[in-house]
Amino acid sequence: MNIGECIKESAAILADAGIENPLLDVEVIIGHFCGIERGQLKAYPEKEISAAEYTKIKNAVTRRKEREPIAYITGEKEFYSLTFAVNSGTLIPRPETELLVDLAIYYAPMDGSVLDLCTGCGAVALALKYNRSDITITATDISEAALALAKKNSRSILGRTKMDFRHGDLFAPVGNMKFDCIVSNPPYIDPAMKDKLPKDLLYEPSAALFAEDGGKAVIEAIIAGGKRRLEENGVMIIEIGESMSDFVKKSGAAAGFNVSIMNDYGGLPRVAVFKM
Repeated sequence: MNIGECIKESAAILADAGIENPLLDVEVIIGHFCGIERGQLKAYPEKEISAAEYTKIKNAVTRRKEREPIAYITGEKEFYSLTFAVNSGTLIPRPETELLVDLAIYYAPMDGSVLDLCTGCGAVALALKYNRSDITITATDISEAALALAKKNSRSILGRTKMDFRHGDLFAPVGNMKFDCIVSNPPYIDPAMKDKLPKDLLYEPSAALFAEDGGKAVIEAIIAGGKRRLEENGVMIIEIGESMSDFVKKSGAAAGFNVSIMNDYGGLPRVAVFKM
């Protein structure tokens, strides 16, 4: 079987299963397992696929048919123009979270210090360090498995540049340390919404998605503990749910912050900026 035939066959399977973008998904899968850039696939429709490659592609298509995310199937995801290893133990980095990195790059002072809470695979921390080599970053996560993957990504993306990864819940691993900037993409989905979410999303770790108190608990804890961990004129930047603007403004004001809400590139409220 050649690439063109494999694309046609595999896309039909995913289309019949109701996958939203079957052709795109198939091109990503075939490109990955054949070692060809997705954009180059159309240039080689007659290229024969080996039996081993075809078996891997068939298995991947079957997994995608069951709604397993493409990123878990290929084991990687692009974020901020960098390639991150991902697995089912970490949240998959999303394009809307790039706004968090944009703002941290802007607000972190020269040679400043940054704390990344709930770092997961390290996407935010590593994208920030890659683009701002002057700053010092400490990253924490409650999941040891997530931190192991973040360290792997650090070696791949930053090479010998050292990152300070610490295991524990939110601020606990950093004690009374203070930072110029605190960033976080915490869990913020209401557990009551679980049955209404796309099946794809439910492959991701619950601890990285859901938070108690209607999705507010972790963000509330970060707001409550953030001020005493910030240096004078420090800034805290948190990704939020699109319906959380009023809650975040009220909670932030009660904690002594001036709060601004930034829309993502799709026009939805996505990031809250807390200033002293």
